[in-house]
Amino acid sequence: MPSLYITKIHITLQVKVPNELLERHLPSSAEVVGEALTEQVIQAVKKHKLSYFPALDFLEKQGDIEEDLLEAVETISWFACKFVREEVNKKLRAFFSDLSFQSVKCTSYAMPSVRAKQINAWNELVEHYTPNTVKLDVVASILKKEENPKGLENWSKQLFRRNLEDSFDQFEIIQTAVL
Repeated sequence: MPSLYITKIHITLQVKVPNELLERHLPSSAEVVGEALTEQVIQAVKKHKLSYFPALDFLEKQGDIEEDLLEAVETISWFACKFVREEVNKKLRAFFSDLSFQSVKCTSYAMPSVRAKQINAWNELVEHYTPNTVKLDVVASILKKEENPKGLENWSKQLFRRNLEDSFDQFEIIQTAVL
């Protein structure tokens, strides 16, 4: 009887959950929350004379963001992350012997790459702080008859894209690596 080898593939994705889906299930609009958050972030940057736009946790500690707004961001991002995790599980579980999520995070909490003097900074900030984009790291395991099968990285990229792309407004595979 031939041996089976477990091969693990690490995939980093960034996806944008459709706003219509969020609005159907949540009391707050992700876009409205993103705009309100951007306004408060810009006010805080001016108040503290910062030359960059900080991550939300910094502004939260400074008391510069309203509690209700932070709660709305947390609720929307929790729902978005939950939806993404469930969608990946539902659409890819049949192809892999194991799927494990290393991290699932809403990108609104990260420090934006936008700079104050950048053209279109307002729109870029609204896009960043709108809690509908999720970055996730997934490790997928597959059983194969050969130890290091060729083309596995490309196969897994195509599989993820083909099965998940239609579920999201934006879909990007950031990195793929066979472990």
